[in-house]
Amino acid sequence: ADPSAASAPAASGAAALVPDRIKQAGVINVGTTLPNLPYLLTDSANNITGGITPEVGKAVAAKLGLEYKIQNVAWEALLPGVAGGRYDMADDGISDTLERQQIGYFVDYMQSSQVLVTSKDKAATIKSLDDVCGKKVAAIRGTTDVQVVKEAAKKCTDGGKPAAEAVEFPTAQDADLALRSGRVDVEVLVAETAKYAISQGSPVAIVAEGFAPTYVGMFVAKKDKAFADALLAALKELKADGTLDKILGGYGLKPIDEPGINLATS
Repeated sequence: ADPSAASAPAASGAAALVPDRIKQAGVINVGTTLPNLPYLLTDSANNITGGITPEVGKAVAAKLGLEYKIQNVAWEALLPGVAGGRYDMADDGISDTLERQQIGYFVDYMQSSQVLVTSKDKAATIKSLDDVCGKKVAAIRGTTDVQVVKEAAKKCTDGGKPAAEAVEFPTAQDADLALRSGRVDVEVLVAETAKYAISQGSPVAIVAEGFAPTYVGMFVAKKDKAFADALLAALKELKADGTLDKILGGYGLKPIDEPGINLATS
């Protein structure tokens, strides 16, 4: 194990809660899907250069006296990989949903919502989800974004209008490219992803925001409730000492007042 990690503030109360299996390994194996702004920032070779996920994750691991190790996983394999024991947790700006809670626990520390983005030349005609009827809408496969598009499409057909067509992509980068090249008219995105991209010069406009609010957190398997409790204790310590606010504040975001488990339903 990394001696610098072991000599981190492991005297915290949270460290005492770490299950023996993980304590003996000395490391948290984290599954995540690259890249995902601003959760995982990468260079041209897909090496992680920063982001909310590793910054919060390393701070949590230090509190627990553990090393922090990220593995890049295809999105579809991420949550099943945690449930099957391949990774100790998944962390990737993942929305806490009732369906996902069936196979694990969310340790939530922030909130998110969806936004609608389009190219600047279309921003005058697409102003809300009511304007996507008959349009091609990009969404990331397997995410809550797809559900947002499906609900919008149903609203279109219920109102006698042509349905919105969900066009699913494996990554946000693919969806972004499709929007820029005109293959799709509009894109459903996580609010913090869209705002970060625009702050970095992305030529898109947010035309509607604040819908489909969700809690976001670290995800562990159903069998790992004790580990979820340890993560929660560490996050509460980081919230109390100001570290969590400082990390998220660097991305123009803020944590929820009190981290918790499965907040989407509790």
